[in-house]
Amino acid sequence: MIQPVPEKDQFTICIEDCRGRCCRYITVPVATPTCHDDWDEIRWWLAHEGVSVSKDEDGWSLQVEARCSNLRADNACAIYPHHMETCKEYEAETCEYTGPIDEEFHLRTESDLADYLERRKLKRGRQVMKAIRKAERQRQRNQRKALVQLKPLTL
Repeated sequence: MIQPVPEKDQFTICIEDCRGRCCRYITVPVATPTCHDDWDEIRWWLAHEGVSVSKDEDGWSLQVEARCSNLRADNACAIYPHHMETCKEYEAETCEYTGPIDEEFHLRTESDLADYLERRKLKRGRQVMKAIRKAERQRQRNQRKALVQLKPLTL
């Protein structure tokens, strides 16, 4: 007789399937950007390493790479089953790392934001998009200058 395969609990799913990836960042819901200042603030966020912005069926969110201090080297939670309510309420079966990610888009850089604003032709974001493009050109000029100014090291 074939024995039914027992369902995995949250702890097992987190260790075996996603390897604790959701314990390496935090996500905070943010208001839908509606004006120049909102787009400029998103640009500021994206200028920082480890920060991204996404939109899904629940709305916009800010994501910050930040490893949980309770995550062990083997990807298990060091305080399980006494972990936070937020973690307990998380549906491991529908984790974005164990199934398809249902995002409309995910912005990781200022350039991603400029591309998004350009594609959407958002008037309220036009100035931010232009400022990003100018900054990109300036960054490229500065990089070329830095390469020209490099001098061989003399010992």
